[in-house]
Amino acid sequence: MGVLANAMIGAGMLAAPSKVFVLAHGWSFAVLAAAALITTPLIFCFAELGSRFSNTGGPYLYARAALPGWIAFSVGWMLWISQALALATLSNLLVSYLAGFVPVLASGLPRAATIIGLGLAMTVIVLRGVRESAASSNALIVVKAVFVVGFVAAGVWFIQPERLAVVHPPPDPTTLARAVLIYLFAYSGFERAGVIAGEAKDPRRDVPMALLASVALVTVAYATVLLVCVGVLDDPTLTDRPLAEVGALLFGPVGQVAVSAGAIVVILGTIVSGVLVMPRILLGLSEQGQLPAFLARVHPRWRTPHIAILISSVAAFGAALMSDLLSSLTFSTAARIISYVLCCLALWRLSRRADAPPPEFPLPAPGLFAIAAGAIFVGVLAFAATAELPVLAGVLAVGLILYAISRRTAPSPDPRNSP
Repeated sequence: MGVLANAMIGAGMLAAPSKVFVLAHGWSFAVLAAAALITTPLIFCFAELGSRFSNTGGPYLYARAALPGWIAFSVGWMLWISQALALATLSNLLVSYLAGFVPVLASGLPRAATIIGLGLAMTVIVLRGVRESAASSNALIVVKAVFVVGFVAAGVWFIQPERLAVVHPPPDPTTLARAVLIYLFAYSGFERAGVIAGEAKDPRRDVPMALLASVALVTVAYATVLLVCVGVLDDPTLTDRPLAEVGALLFGPVGQVAVSAGAIVVILGTIVSGVLVMPRILLGLSEQGQLPAFLARVHPRWRTPHIAILISSVAAFGAALMSDLLSSLTFSTAARIISYVLCCLALWRLSRRADAPPPEFPLPAPGLFAIAAGAIFVGVLAFAATAELPVLAGVLAVGLILYAISRRTAPSPDPRNSP
């Protein structure tokens, strides 16, 4: 559960309060509740999917077991794109917090130089073979937990109840959907339960329990942080650093520095985790013959997939240079939702196959659960991502072209690796 909480508590906690408040004002708590509510059937779908498999792979594994190869590839490709854009979001958020110390970093060449320097540093770390261990992951989640608990404990006494009153009319459906999309970014990362399933003692039992417990924990964390930000700040819409502004308002410059420093540690830790995971997706797709074979090459000295690492870093930090926090966040979430919908399709197919691996966490009518969850998220995309979908369709088309070329040139995969 610690790995999942580590993946899910990060940029969403630091950025969502102000970004959602811009769209929904006093309805922000209803937005968080809506995001949690519509995520619940999806979590149950992934819980059953995870309980059917004991191997590492997560969403890509589920899709390979149930769907045609090109659809399974689409799941992996869109997760890779989503991860690149999530790193772009984190990079933009890091620059925003650093600009609290050095305002010139907020724009122009200083901003670009900061993102490029961050990308180079992260790439070198991963190229040299530094891997995320269970100990480092546990240490980071402890840091995040202390940060959240400390922030809430310090700020809850200064909440002014009148600031929590709902004085604006509810947002229109499109605006509400875009606000929900921001909090769905906060929940993204839960699919890592399946990605690391092979490292668990009893993954078919542990994965479902970890999913359900982590989502409940994260919902409480986000709700309490939102409560403090909205209840303390005069206008949460005026900043990209609402937590730092709370610290400054309550405890002056010392409070602002303390909260900003904690936020920077949280962001950097999440970036390192993402930079480590992202090339593994390209590596896996290449090993399956679904992307060019050179992406699976390993550096002779460092023993790392250096080409996959370099391409992943260029994509992630290049996207950070060309986007702002909100645009990269919405694109990342929309790309990830596409992969989630395809996983719902995989569960529907598995529920209808007599030869499918049996679940240890069976849902009542799993096919209906899958259809309902998929339909909900298709609706979210239709309302909230109308501008993003054409671009993502183009990105998916590029991936499918690479897939078609790779399938023509790659040797046939080992039958033992086929679903």
